[in-house]
Amino acid sequence: MSCTWIAFLLLLGFVSCLGFNLDAEKPTHFHMDGAEFGHSVLQYDSSWVVVGAPKEIKATNQRGGLYKCGYHTGNCEPISLQVPPEAVNMSLGLSLAAATNPSRLLACGPTVHHTCRENTYLTGLCFLLSSPFQQKQNFPTAQQECPRQDQDIVFLIDGSGSISSTDFGKMLDFVKAVMSQLQRPSTRFSLMQFSHYFRVHFTFNDFISMSSPLSLLDSVRQLGGYTYTASAIKHVITVHHPKWSSARCHQGPHCHH
Repeated sequence: MSCTWIAFLLLLGFVSCLGFNLDAEKPTHFHMDGAEFGHSVLQYDSSWVVVGAPKEIKATNQRGGLYKCGYHTGNCEPISLQVPPEAVNMSLGLSLAAATNPSRLLACGPTVHHTCRENTYLTGLCFLLSSPFQQKQNFPTAQQECPRQDQDIVFLIDGSGSISSTDFGKMLDFVKAVMSQLQRPSTRFSLMQFSHYFRVHFTFNDFISMSSPLSLLDSVRQLGGYTYTASAIKHVITVHHPKWSSARCHQGPHCHH
């Protein structure tokens, strides 16, 4: 009995290894001029082959093409899609997937560049099509907003006697220029001056509470005295900065600390 079972299992394995359906004598050839045409190929429904040409230049800032090719005709036609303007050089057709019952096609371009300030992200875009090649939906439906970047900037300035009054004035001008250039809702500033003692001129909360925050610099006067730089750095990090860095509010314009 055991020998019979072993022989039967070996026979099944042999038959399954030979079971395939590939017409190697009369293959169908599809040809198009699109760059990288044939990079991705997918059977769709019973009579179509979808072919991607991800490097084809379709228009300015629009890269990637998608084609439907008929088994019986041997011809290919471009699939028309409404591509949103933010889908710059998306390499459409680099990735394809299909489903049945009902027939659906997913065509993706993964190289959409999304720039947020100094950072650039590759977000990608996919199109969902239903039979017969009707565009139904885009994924994602909208471009993701840039993440909010909170910045807390502390100015620690040397007001000791080793700094001339002219150079001290230049320091204040520099502080004012930086505050003007970087001033936005997500950025807060504070200022502390040091010599052999310390003076906090304004905190983060002082800054955000002022309608004209640059005026906070008008009352800053040079302290004079000895230069205790290391002590000042330690003091601003360990004593004042933790108190100034209160929890931020992201609940909207009516949120207050």
